[in-house]
Amino acid sequence: MSRGKHPNSQANLQPFEKGVSGNPSGRAKAFSGLKDDLKILVNETDFMGEDTHREKIIERIVYMAEIGDWKAIELIERLGCFD
Repeated sequence: MSRGKHPNSQANLQPFEKGVSGNPSGRAKAFSGLKDDLKILVNETDFMGEDTHREKIIERIVYMAEIGDWKAIELIERLGCFD
């Protein structure tokens, strides 16, 4: 007898109706709260009150691309900034 085919394993199984999901709430979102928190923090000004964290991150990505960091270059290219 193959794995999972024993009558005791099959006894309580019932197929779902056609068009009905077995998991109505869907796959759990792994980082659902983290994204919202990051959006808030990224748009705040830094501790000196000059630039937002977003501006500093963008400047750093551009700087890294300028000095030849391929990951930064690829990110900029994927976002369509070279068009």
